[in-house]
Amino acid sequence: MRRARILMIMRLRQKWISIAPKLTYVGLWASLALLMVIFPFMQGPSTSSTFTILFTLLLGAAVMTIRGGRLLKVIALLSFAASITSRLAFSLTGEGWLESLSYLFATTTLAWVTIFLFRSLFQTKEVTSTTLWEAVSVYILIGLTWASVFAILEATAPGSFEDTSLPGAGMTFPTLIYYSFVTLATLGYGDIVPMTQEARGLVIMEVLTGVLYMAILISRLVGTWKPRKRDDEEE
Repeated sequence: MRRARILMIMRLRQKWISIAPKLTYVGLWASLALLMVIFPFMQGPSTSSTFTILFTLLLGAAVMTIRGGRLLKVIALLSFAASITSRLAFSLTGEGWLESLSYLFATTTLAWVTIFLFRSLFQTKEVTSTTLWEAVSVYILIGLTWASVFAILEATAPGSFEDTSLPGAGMTFPTLIYYSFVTLATLGYGDIVPMTQEARGLVIMEVLTGVLYMAILISRLVGTWKPRKRDDEEE
């Protein structure tokens, strides 16, 4: 009886270990969807608090995608905590430099997680479903990282980006996320325009990042792909 319980616990543990990474990636996608879908409809005094909550979920989901080394996760958690603390301080005081600081720590957190997952992705020796989930998550994190970089630039130098569909309107973080992914995918709708040389330089770097990532990813996945042999071929 006891042995049966131990075996059942071990099976559940192994099943959880195989499912857990995918759940963290789903959490990342879900938090991004919440930020992009819910936040634009929020109006009034609660907007800042709502954004802080959604942004916290987003960064927390990104940190949870780190697997393995405890030190790596501790560094990500410290950066995550610094970003959320500075964001809460900005919500309470309204000091502009605290907003820039929160985006700076958010960029550090996202970039750290992105680099870790990118390294893990290209160290894999066999393409699995987890590999594909990881590849898409890296793409999402790249877009979020650049959105945070754009937010830092816009906070320190207002007017670096302009929405031609809403002239004179301030650039919100969800808008910059939208612009970042449009740029990363090289769609170029033209509704949001970089107005300064610094902004244009960063946009060029993101375009190159997106193109090179897809090219390197495809070559890597093709190089490590090992089709399963059929039973009759093995015989």
